Amino acid sequence: MQNSSMTWKPATVEEVKAIVAEESRHFDAEQAATYERCRVEPVLAKLFRYDQWESVVIVARNGDRVIYWEDIDEGFNESSAIGDRILEHRCNQDMLGVALNRWIEGRSSTSCGIPEQ
Repeated sequence: MQNSSMTWKPATVEEVKAIVAEESRHFDAEQAATYERCRVEPVLAKLFRYDQWESVVIVARNGDRVIYWEDIDEGFNESSAIGDRILEHRCNQDMLGVALNRWIEGRSSTSCGIPEQ
């Protein structure tokens, strides 16, 4: 994550837990149920990006698919994974609710669950 001196540092599990806690306040009922069913204790995983291994934080697992926090793009992404290895690099900057929508049948991945005004 970025800090005030603009020196990039990878996100910590604790930082990602705080992001999940904040974003989960905006889940609708289906997103909340999907997250409860698929959530995992946030854990560091490896992602091969730009010719090097970097770390991301997995927050949910659905079979061989995971949702992880990507700290360079500062958003949640969904990908296939084997163990602690993310197999697809995505550049999404999704809110967690939007990423969860991909796992909800018939749901568009554009709705984040926050009611429109």
